[in-house]
Amino acid sequence: MRHFHVLAAASAALALALASAAPAQAAPREFFGVVPQQSLPVSDIERMAQGKVGTVRLQLFWPNVETTDDSFDWSAYDELIGNLAAEGIRPFPFLLGVPDFVSADALRLPVGSAGDKAQWEEFVTEALERYGPGGEYWENPSLYPSQHPGEDPKPVKSVQPWNEENAPKHTHPEPSVPDYGELVKITHSAATAVDPDVEIVLGGMFGRPTGGGAIDAWKFLKRLYGVSGIRGAFDSVALHPYAPGLKGIEDQFERIREVLKKKGDRQVRTWVTEIGWGSSGQSSSRLVKGVSGQAKLLKQSFKLFLEQRGKWKIAGVQWFAWRDLGAADAPCDWCASAGLFEKTGFDFKPAWQRFTKLTGGKP
Repeated sequence: MRHFHVLAAASAALALALASAAPAQAAPREFFGVVPQQSLPVSDIERMAQGKVGTVRLQLFWPNVETTDDSFDWSAYDELIGNLAAEGIRPFPFLLGVPDFVSADALRLPVGSAGDKAQWEEFVTEALERYGPGGEYWENPSLYPSQHPGEDPKPVKSVQPWNEENAPKHTHPEPSVPDYGELVKITHSAATAVDPDVEIVLGGMFGRPTGGGAIDAWKFLKRLYGVSGIRGAFDSVALHPYAPGLKGIEDQFERIREVLKKKGDRQVRTWVTEIGWGSSGQSSSRLVKGVSGQAKLLKQSFKLFLEQRGKWKIAGVQWFAWRDLGAADAPCDWCASAGLFEKTGFDFKPAWQRFTKLTGGKP
């Protein structure tokens, strides 16, 4: 009888352990992603693969590709996207920036004239024709097949037009709902002409941005539905729900989902294309939590996203950022220490251990 109770207790413990792990196991590898702040050497990408990172959100910066009109140089992105794919990691690009032959301001949305719109449409088309399913980079024998022989392609399946379009830091002179709506429609038309199945994901919206002209994410989304022809021009919404703790994240998600419900778009998915906290820096920052606090919040936030995956229709979550950055180069007061790894890339933080426990990878 004693043995029976021991076995029953062991079975119950095992069942409880499996139940608690079920949400993470049910999520596909591509649910778990990261966002780099700097260039990615092969050693970093190999480390990502070891940790079972599924997606990498990368900036596809138009001025770096087309420095002069109709002259495209994809070589730098070929190397990055090829190295990711060879390790089984899906590239998830956000398309950003305007070359100087279109505008003197690289962050002004290219919708001011018919010429500007045509230029953006061409850029989107070229990007999908190169990296989408059956794209030139994957099919040309002198490109991916020879660079990574025997490795399966990982074509781009999801694209984001712009980034934090509701924040003045990324959209000049200030956020404009009508202009962004026009950009989304052009992106949809160009991208689906190349790949009818491509997922158009709205640029990741900062939940509560600050500065002149800033618009809260849910207000921006609500106004976006007022743009003629926008319905059906995007498949998913992306959120950057930065907050000191889980309560703030939950509030932002509920607000976004409420807008979608009221607009009759319950089926629209939600991506978290940035979430993170710093491990050191200005103690006054609401997003600096210390080394252990960063790890704790990674675990808690990903657990929340997994638990609410069905209700909030979450397609994936991407941690910002992969590695720390020098303070002088950091775009915000906590970004310098947002990485899962120290600046050198050699030493990982407890947050990376938490991440790999969720993915089933190795730190």
